[in-house]
Amino acid sequence: MKAVCSECHTGVEQVLSYSCPLCGGVLLLDYEKPQGSWMDPTENGIWKFHQLLPEVQKENRLYAGEGMTPLIKSVALAKRLGLKELYFKYEGGNPTGSYKDRIAAMGISWALASGRQACIGTSSGNAGAAVAAYAARAGIPYHLYALEHMAEAKLEQMLAYNAQVRKVAGFGVSPEVGERVFSHIFAAAQRKDWEVMITAYRYNPFAMEGVKTIAFELADQMAAMPSHVYAPAGGAGLYLGIWKGFNELFRFGYTSGKPQMVAVQSSGCSNIARAYANGQSVPAPGESTSLISGLQVPNPPDGKAALSVMAAGDGSAMSVEDEGIWEAQRMLAAEEGIFCEPAGAASVAGLIQACARAEQPHGNPVVCIISGVGFKDGARLSAMVSNKVVPTLQAESLDI
Repeated sequence: MKAVCSECHTGVEQVLSYSCPLCGGVLLLDYEKPQGSWMDPTENGIWKFHQLLPEVQKENRLYAGEGMTPLIKSVALAKRLGLKELYFKYEGGNPTGSYKDRIAAMGISWALASGRQACIGTSSGNAGAAVAAYAARAGIPYHLYALEHMAEAKLEQMLAYNAQVRKVAGFGVSPEVGERVFSHIFAAAQRKDWEVMITAYRYNPFAMEGVKTIAFELADQMAAMPSHVYAPAGGAGLYLGIWKGFNELFRFGYTSGKPQMVAVQSSGCSNIARAYANGQSVPAPGESTSLISGLQVPNPPDGKAALSVMAAGDGSAMSVEDEGIWEAQRMLAAEEGIFCEPAGAASVAGLIQACARAEQPHGNPVVCIISGVGFKDGARLSAMVSNKVVPTLQAESLDI
C-alpha cells in the first residue's frame, strides 16, 4: 500500500507508520485504478467499494449494517432558501447512529487483519460508541479516553458496548491537554502493539478510508454531481475523507467533476475557519468555548491537511454560532422530519448562512452531511421541546 504525505508530498512506498517518516505529516493512501468496476454488488456496506479501500481479507471484514445511508431530498428548506435541489445525506442511519461506524468498520477490520489484540483511542462520543460496537463484534478490548463533559447518552452507549472508558479533565477544551492525551495513547499503542483508533487521518489513515465511502455513495445515488457538499468539521477528518473520495473518483475518470467541499465549524471552536479566512496554512490557536458535542476539537488533527485542500481550490471553511446550529437542528426536525444531533445540523446551519450572504449558487444540487442521529444528545432534545405543553385529558372529554 502506497501513500503520499499531504504536507511535504513525499511518496511512501510501504506504509510502516501512520505519519510521514520525513516530516510527520498526514499520510493519504494512494491507489491504482481498479481493473474492473469500482463497485462490487456482491458486497455489503462500505465493502461494496473494497477495491478503493485498504486490502482486508474477506474473513476479517466486519459488517453490522453500516453504509448505504439514505439520501433525502428536501421538501421545505430548499424552497425557503431558493435552492433548486437540496439533499441530506443522513448518517444517523448507521448502526450506532453516526458516520463514525464507517471508520470503525474499516479500522477494526484492519486491526484484525494486522493481528492486533486490542485498540485504544479518544472520543467526544460518536467515535467511542462506534469503535466500541465493532470492537465488541471483533472480540477485542477497547480502551477509551473521553472528554470530561460529554453527552450522557453517548457515554452510556459506549459503556453498553463494554468499552473501558476513562474521562480526562480539560480534554476537548485545552489544546495542551489534547496533545498530552494523544502522546500517551501513541506511546501505549506502540508499547503494547494495539491499534490506534483515533478518528483522524493523522492518527490512522487506514481506518479513516471508511469516510470516503460517503462520497462513493453520493456519486452512486445522485443523477448529477452536487456543486457543493457542506460537512460539519471538528477535527476535519469527515471533510478530508469525503473530499478524498470525490477526488479519487474524478482522478480515475469515474466522474466528470467534483464538488466544492465546505467545512462548517462552530464559532466557539473555529480554528480551521479562522485560519482559512486569514489565508493561513495551519489551524489558528485557541481553546474551545462551543457547547456543540463533536465540534469541540481545539487542536484539529486533520486541520492542516484540510486547509491544504482549500488552498488548492477544492473547498472552503466557515463558522456559525451555536445558536444557529441549534436552530438548524430544530428546523430539520420540524420541517423536514429529520432528527439529528446538533453537530449533524452544523452543515445545514452553514448552508443557511451562505444563502443569507448570497454565497451559495441556487441552480445546482447541494448536499448537507447530517452526521449523527438526534438521540445522541438527550439534554439537547429536552431543550428542543421544553416549551411544548402536553395536556392530560379525561376520556369522557376528549377534544378530537
